[in-house]
Amino acid sequence: MTAPREVIVAGAGPVGLVAALALADAGVAVTVAEKRPALSTASKASTFHPPTLAILDRLRVLDTVQHLGQRVDRVQYRTASEGIFAEFELAVLAPYTAFPFRLHLEQAALTPVILERLQRHSHARVLFDAEVEDVVQDEARVTVRVRRGATSETLAADWLVAADGSRSDLRTRLGIAFEGVEYANKILRLMTDDDLDALLPGIAPVTYVWNDAKSVSFLRMPDCWRIILRVPKEVDDAIALHRDWILARLREVVPHCERVPHVVMQDVYGVARRIAGRVRDGRVLLAGDALHITNTRGGMNMNCGIHDAWALAHAIAAAPDGADAAFVAAAADERLRVARDMLIPRTDRNVAGGAAWLDRIRTMAADPAEAAAYLRTAAMLDMTPALAPLAENAA
Repeated sequence: MTAPREVIVAGAGPVGLVAALALADAGVAVTVAEKRPALSTASKASTFHPPTLAILDRLRVLDTVQHLGQRVDRVQYRTASEGIFAEFELAVLAPYTAFPFRLHLEQAALTPVILERLQRHSHARVLFDAEVEDVVQDEARVTVRVRRGATSETLAADWLVAADGSRSDLRTRLGIAFEGVEYANKILRLMTDDDLDALLPGIAPVTYVWNDAKSVSFLRMPDCWRIILRVPKEVDDAIALHRDWILARLREVVPHCERVPHVVMQDVYGVARRIAGRVRDGRVLLAGDALHITNTRGGMNMNCGIHDAWALAHAIAAAPDGADAAFVAAAADERLRVARDMLIPRTDRNVAGGAAWLDRIRTMAADPAEAAAYLRTAAMLDMTPALAPLAENAA
């Protein structure tokens, strides 16, 4: 048996809330400090891979989430000249996972479900409008001062999980570098409620269309399609959001496209590849975007962050008395290794494109064994923490 433990989690995004709920389910007292006044409603990451679905199932929120999301059972590749040249059925993952599919859902639809379950625990608190201002720690405990409006509150715990995003105040406060580069292209994301089967007959819920080095991604969401285009950094956002520019880019890859689909929402944002110089500082642990960010194709970064949260929660809850620091540090170091050696190289591969990569896709799609091996890596099944249950304390 381990002694009772307390944890502070900075950030109430999907990573912070998964960490908090996993800890609370294990009987660990947890306080979440979120600097916003409420959960974020921004449209952000939206892909949940099989191992992430397994974590959500362990947290007993998957049944609710599945009914909200779009199930994805196949991934399709096309070119402008030949049409569909490769398709991968996610059902081939059934021997490796209980969840052989992807789920598309806005992360803002997931977080309220997790929050509701977390708030059932009497030993869990969620503080909104609560920004961590100061951190003091010794070998055994960490103490933080949290500003709440005009007042402040002091919290003490065994561990502090910094899940406060890519602009992490805690990472900056601790002097941890966040090194990397911006990608050459920005992302233009267009949401449409048009039926895209008329544009691309037989379109799959995830479809990539290529024309030499140019590409467009199509992702089916519960209530719309996401269309993703790459925008050179030198192109002004206002120009990129103009219908004429969008139509010209679509026609480069889908020449028969006659008009821009009906726009429900559109935006342009920059993307970068960065990783923290270290994952921990004493009893402060980085997770999610505070630890790593990378490009969006393949939808891996948020999933990796949720895996960070689960792994850290598992280590904190299961650490033996008297050796918790080394036990937790080893788990945190492993998450840094996964991000550095697996996440970033794999997501970079996803956007490389080129004739050699497309030929490789053709070869893998034509060989069942190679297709299964490829899908296992695309689904992140080889880079996730153990999913052993934390405890029998779930509410």
